[in-house]
Amino acid sequence: MSYDFDLFVIGAGSGGIATARRAAEYGAKVGIAEFDRLGGTCVNRGCVPKKLMVYASHFPDQFEEAQGYGWSKVHSTLDWTTMITAVNQETERLNGIYQRMLDNSKVELFQGYAKFVDSHTIDIGGRKVTAQKILIAVGGYPVKPDIPGIEHAITSDDIFHLKEQPKRIVILGGGYIGVEFACI
Repeated sequence: MSYDFDLFVIGAGSGGIATARRAAEYGAKVGIAEFDRLGGTCVNRGCVPKKLMVYASHFPDQFEEAQGYGWSKVHSTLDWTTMITAVNQETERLNGIYQRMLDNSKVELFQGYAKFVDSHTIDIGGRKVTAQKILIAVGGYPVKPDIPGIEHAITSDDIFHLKEQPKRIVILGGGYIGVEFACI
């Protein structure tokens, strides 16, 4: 049977992109679908933006320590909007790098949700494509449990889109993401 693609990848995070590029390097005709920005959780909602926020949070301590080395006291405040804009610009830059990597590898990108029609057919926004092999590399999302008061909670994904810096915040969870946010 003839297929549109040798391999079709659903999800353009780090794993999906790496797999698609590697298969293309070996001569496979590859397609990839992503409904969101390229790069997945780490680039868009995790490692990268969070680490940039942690980096920015250290400046007040560095300004204070600098006085011990002869620097004048610095009076500074955080402009939350400027910081969030800088973080988002960096993630957009990385999205562009992933796009160029796919383009250079001749991997065809389909923007949208992919759903199975059958074991070799995917539908992306009404466009059907076929593939000999299909890889599901969709990642995951935080879950908000159905408990009283949950309407006041945000997930770690949401913090990068807050218009204002929170005055107070409670971190629920002791995983690495929660611990790193607690240190900001």
